[in-house]
Parts: sequence; C-alpha cells; structure tokens
Amino acid sequence: MTYNKSISPFYLSLSFGVTLFFYQYALSNKAIFFLLTMLLCVYLWLEVRRLRRFHSERWLLNPVVFASLVTFFIGFGPANLLFVMPEETTLLVGLAPEVTPEMVKLMWLVWLGAMAMWLGYWSPVARKLAGAGVCYRYSKRYFATVTTLRPWSLPVVFTVSLLARLAQIRLGVFGYSSNYERLVEMGSVTMYLSLGASLAKLALVIAALQFFSADTSRSSRRWFFSLLAYEVLFGLLSGFKSQVALPFVIVGICQYLRVGKVSKQLFIFFILGLFLAYAVIEPFRNEKRKDADFQSTSIINIASTMYGAVASKGESSVSKKEVSTALSILARSSAVYDGSLGIAYADANPVLPEGSPAFLADILMAPLQALIPRIIWENKSLGNIGLWYNLVVVGKTTISAAAMGPFTYLYFAGGIVAVFIGFFTIGIIQRLFFFLTQPTRHLAGGVIFLGMFSTVGNIDSSFNGIFVSLFRELPLLLLLVLLLFSRHSHRKVG
Repeated sequence: MTYNKSISPFYLSLSFGVTLFFYQYALSNKAIFFLLTMLLCVYLWLEVRRLRRFHSERWLLNPVVFASLVTFFIGFGPANLLFVMPEETTLLVGLAPEVTPEMVKLMWLVWLGAMAMWLGYWSPVARKLAGAGVCYRYSKRYFATVTTLRPWSLPVVFTVSLLARLAQIRLGVFGYSSNYERLVEMGSVTMYLSLGASLAKLALVIAALQFFSADTSRSSRRWFFSLLAYEVLFGLLSGFKSQVALPFVIVGICQYLRVGKVSKQLFIFFILGLFLAYAVIEPFRNEKRKDADFQSTSIINIASTMYGAVASKGESSVSKKEVSTALSILARSSAVYDGSLGIAYADANPVLPEGSPAFLADILMAPLQALIPRIIWENKSLGNIGLWYNLVVVGKTTISAAAMGPFTYLYFAGGIVAVFIGFFTIGIIQRLFFFLTQPTRHLAGGVIFLGMFSTVGNIDSSFNGIFVSLFRELPLLLLLVLLLFSRHSHRKVG
C-alpha cells in the first residue's frame, strides 16, 4: 500500500468540499448543511472500505473505524434528519427548527476533522511508529509472557470497585445524583474514587474475554453474568443512559474480539438496555430536580426515588412513551445544534471572558494534569467545561453540563488549524494503539486495548481528557495487568 493510494478518498472529498465552499452563497444554509452531511457519510464509507482491504483483521474494532461511527456518523449523520422534520417535532426535542450559518460551519469542521483523523491514521509517521518490528518488540516485552489470571484478581478488583462506588454515594459525588458544590469540595479525592469505581469495567472486560474463550470455566461464567448485572444496576443508579448500555457494548466488543462476531441475542439485549435507560432515567432525573429533600448520599433514597418516578410515569399510554423514547434517542444522538452555539460564541468573542476554560493550555498541560495531584497543584483545572458551556454559552441557569463536542472544543483552542492538528494526532494514536497492543493475539494486550478503547475510539467533548487518560490511566492499566496476571517465559497466548 502506498501513501498516495491511501489518501485518494481524501482528494475526492476535498474536491467536493471546495466546490461546496464556492457555492455556499448560492445555496441555502439547509442545502449546504445536507450536502456536507452526505459528503461526510460518503467519505467515511470510502475510508472504512479502504481499511477493510488493507487492515481486515477485526476491522470493526479498529479505533479509527469506531470513531468514524460514534464521533462522526452517529452525531452528524442520520441525526441531521431531525432538521427536515416538521417544525413542531424539532421544537419538541429542544432543537432549533432552522439550519443556522453556525451549524453549517460546524459541519465544515466535522468534515475537516474526519479527513484529518484518517490522514493521521494513514500517514508515514503512523506507519513507522506502528511498524512490524516495533510491534513485535513491544508485544514480546509486555504481552507475550502474560498468560494466566491470578485466582484472587476478580474478587479484589470487584471489591475495590464496590467500595469506591459506595464511597462516591456516601460523599454525594456519584453520577447524576451529585451536585456541583459537592464535586468542587471533594475535588482532591473524586479522581481516585472514579478510578477505583472504573475497575468494575476492567473486571467485566477480563470476565468477558474469559467467557468467550474456548476453555471457559463455570467460575468464569458466574463472574461474567454477575459483573454484567452489577454494571447495569449501577448504570441505572448513576442516572446516565450511556452507563446502562455500555456494559452490553463492552461484552459485544469482547465477543467480537474473541470469535469475530457478535450474537443477535446480545444486540437485542443492548437495544432493550437502551430503551430501559430512557424509560427509567428520564423520569428519575425529573423527579430528582423536583424533590427538594432528595438525599444524594443514600443509595436507598436514590433507588426509591428512581422506582417512584418510574411507577408514576407508568400511568401514561404505552404508544406515547414509545414515540417519545424513539424521538429522544434520535435527538440525543444529534450533536450539531449544541456544538454550533459554541461556534457562534467563539466567533463573537475572540477573547474569551475571565473565568473561561483555558482550552489550548489544558491540552498542552495534559501530561502534568495527569500526574500531579490536586492536593499539590491547587490551581489545577477543574475539568468543568460542560458546566461553563451550559451556563455561559448555552445560557441556561440550571447547574448541569452541556456537551460542546470535540470540534467546538478545538475551535475554541485554536480555530480551524487546531481542529486539523488535533484530529490528525488522534489518527496517529489510534493506529499506534491498535497495532501495538495486538488485542487478537494476547489476552493481556486485549485487556489493555479494551481498557483504553473508549478513550481513543470515542472522541469526547473534553478533548484534553484524551491525553490526560493516556498519561494517567494507561500506565496504571499496564501495572494492573502485571499484578493481576502471572507471567511465563516465552509462552504466547492465542
């Protein structure tokens, strides 16, 4: 594969993009908006097809493919159909019925970010860093001799996770039940509690990889189903829909990694989990906002409030709830409207007001933010850009976070240039991460890969958080693998 061949979709997309640019004043905002949407989808399809030809092994798990689906296609593809629906339907889900110039500009940035990410993935720099010789040495040193899970590993990891989550609840910093003042007050410990709580997902990854292996044991099956139920339960209690669906996504990824396919039953459970999340969590959030006596430090109170909210909503008609749930899922997947508000704000305020996040500085300082604890660095960034965006940019008065998206974040950090450089860098990291860990060949490599998969595959609104996670969580994950697995000299695991 030559570099020139690999970027032919880039030239094709670029030619259409430039053509649209020259016609932006001849066509309506809505026409340009949907032409850019179609251009983005076609470009992603061409790049994914090219990757399937050259990197076919478990291609769906390649982080660049996953990011193309989750960050680009879901947020800025079919969800844009909302803006051709009747005006009353669009208003019903809280979106503007018209396509604004800022929405068009954001779609330009999304298109640019997609091309930059794939250019980074195919670049000579990425190919050299993830070359065969480098991958072999890295794999032999860290993964080839790590073979067997120690018997005490899952019980210890599960116990630490449970204690961390109970501590989060007791301190009032758990999920949607937490409040901003309490999070700021407990800022010196929330990071460590969050890391401890996330160990349950690591345990689920290990259990799922064992469950789908050829020699699964009865103990492995018990741990698998127990951890899956545990994660779904705490996903509901967290008040975040993504945390309910995520365990099924993790299991599906593990199954695909092991056997190369995902069962239909698991896909059905994922859909049911998604609808369960919307049916339970939305009423819970509304009830929590109305209840002045809500106790966020009691797991019993959280559970009873959730149960009461669901029971009271059950009086509504089933058909109405189904339509509302389906429309809510489509609306929640759309990222263009909220992100466009930040584009308009950045253009109107070249110099951000005092108290605004230091977008570019936070990216550059990510390694230090990852390694220096808050108890030492008192002025360390709070990572509350979602709250700032909701209050200052969106203009709401409720203490809640709004997602601006990575494109708007990078636009705040340095405009169009920052969007291109940021996603070009992500493309390099995605290729490097996939080939270095070799998740299909080594159990330990699979655990490392899946432990960081969402970080490099789902590009978050807090763009600097990607690099914070790489510098903080990746070394910890490597250390955990060395502790939880026994090592055997010169023995490879398939």
